[in-house]
Amino acid sequence: MPTKIRLSPRPHFLRRWKEYLQFIPGTNGWWLLGPCLLTVTILACVTNTPVAQIATPRPTRTLLPTFTMTPIPPSPTPVPTNTITPTPTETPVATNTPMPTDTPLPATDTPMPTDTPVPPTAPPPTSAPPTNTPAPTPTPDSAGTSPLPTPTNTPEPDTPPGRYEVDDEEGKQNCAHVGVTGRVFDRDSDDPVPYVTIQVTGDTDEYKGPYIGKTDQDGNYTILISELNDSIDDVEFTVEVIGGSGVESKDKLEWRAGDNCKDDDDIQIMEIRWERKKS
Repeated sequence: MPTKIRLSPRPHFLRRWKEYLQFIPGTNGWWLLGPCLLTVTILACVTNTPVAQIATPRPTRTLLPTFTMTPIPPSPTPVPTNTITPTPTETPVATNTPMPTDTPLPATDTPMPTDTPVPPTAPPPTSAPPTNTPAPTPTPDSAGTSPLPTPTNTPEPDTPPGRYEVDDEEGKQNCAHVGVTGRVFDRDSDDPVPYVTIQVTGDTDEYKGPYIGKTDQDGNYTILISELNDSIDDVEFTVEVIGGSGVESKDKLEWRAGDNCKDDDDIQIMEIRWERKKS
């Protein structure tokens, strides 16, 4: 059941206090009024001992300078002055200047120069007319004489007789030429065999040949067939030893040329070693 609040003509503080204490359950709140009154009395009766306070120092004020109002004198009003305008004067007109008269030249007795006569020049000496110089008589040349030495064709010896066989062969690559090279030596003494005639023929009309070469004093030979080009690709060549009587080429080496010098299977230079066996 709610608590009823009764209003009475009590002091404002006690009335509010009473209304506040009535909400505390289990008590009517009057037992707290005594301690509160005792506390108020003690605080009121305590000796009123003044407490010394330390005054906080106040900053001094800096007096601002005073300014004296100096009146500004008024600027004088310019007074216009009378400007004297000069009166234009009349410009004098130029008078006619008399024309100068011709001054007569004084008469002089100086004679006029005369033309100096040119002395006559002597005529140039006449030269004698040229005479016909007789042409030198040609001297008879010796019959059959040439200003250039006539080469003498020294006949080389023919291939030494014997039986020639292939000792070794090796195909090589060359990006410039196609040909045959090698050496001929004696089987018994291993000495080089000079003047041996080597012949190379091809299986096409363009490279049919024959291409001929001879060994030198060291037994070496080189036969140039052509420069490297596309038309020489897959041409088959035959190499053999030829000569006079008593010469037999037991072997005829056949090889096929190629036009790709970067390919190890294509051959441009065939190197052949021959050996001779005396019959």
